[in-house]
Amino acid sequence: MRVVYFATLRDVAGKKEEEWDRPAATVGDLLRDLVAGYGPEFARWVFEDGDLKLSIVLVNGHDVRGLQRLATPLAPTDTVTIFPPVGGG
Repeated sequence: MRVVYFATLRDVAGKKEEEWDRPAATVGDLLRDLVAGYGPEFARWVFEDGDLKLSIVLVNGHDVRGLQRLATPLAPTDTVTIFPPVGGG
């Protein structure tokens, strides 16, 4: 599957996107694997008390908050896009 990072997460991962070839049955599985690889700085942007923080995670353009959140199933052909929370004004 393809994983795309934006803003701060792009800096933490050190890349704009990557092909993820390890098995991840759900969004939660993928995010936990990404945290294991990219460390606590990555976790700080995506998890809070074991659930999604304010980050927006899209699977093929669909926000997982409107699907099954961390339990949203993934397929090898999916594109997962992760946006950290951003402020503006």
